[in-house]
Amino acid sequence: MKILVVMTAKATLHLLDGELHPSGFWAEEFVVPYQIFRAAGHTVDVATIGGQAPTVDQTSIDPQFLQWVRPAGSKDTDAASAAEYIRVIGATPQLKKPLALESLGEKDIAGYDGIYVSGGHGAIGDLPKSDELAQLLRWAIAQDKPLATVCHGHTSLLALRDGEGRWPFEGYRMTAFSHSEELVTNMAGRLPLILEVELTRLGARYEKAEAIWDSHVVVDRKLTTGQNPYSSKALAETFLQQLAQA
Repeated sequence: MKILVVMTAKATLHLLDGELHPSGFWAEEFVVPYQIFRAAGHTVDVATIGGQAPTVDQTSIDPQFLQWVRPAGSKDTDAASAAEYIRVIGATPQLKKPLALESLGEKDIAGYDGIYVSGGHGAIGDLPKSDELAQLLRWAIAQDKPLATVCHGHTSLLALRDGEGRWPFEGYRMTAFSHSEELVTNMAGRLPLILEVELTRLGARYEKAEAIWDSHVVVDRKLTTGQNPYSSKALAETFLQQLAQA
């Protein structure tokens, strides 16, 4: 099988107070699914807007920071995880020369078995503003392709509309990075959007884990969604099950 991974190309995020906050993609949300997809024998392509090499959010490879983005009481593998994320990111050629989303046509999308949108706060800055990404996802929906998003990867869905002006995921059960989780980041109150609020406003049946930072994955029809970085493993495994059934 062949999977397209869509990633943010943003290295900073413009906050409401004018700060250009260092950002990018979240390491765990790329590395863990990528390794699971490859271990299952699948080909993985990476695409960004403009074909720009994505930038990793430095806090996502900082073992001192990772303790704050996993559930309380979970096993401390932060140092080993950070080292593995750094190793994989450095050894993945697709990250150095990703495909340009703009270069992908309808026939190209037909050649993929599924599309996964990785996250990171950087995604807020470019994914919901890309007409080309919206078109790519419309083709995928029309072709009945399985889609998966995690954390802030859901920003890729916000601008989608069907021919009648309706959001194509209205009424879908889904999860995403929660407002509760946003409130404990150092960007609380300054973000351009809150995913839980935006998805609910568009008509999603939003749900989340009972405990903050815990793993939570939701499947509704061909859409698989994960709440946060800690959901990356379960999301990838669930997505592979969806691909096998497609």
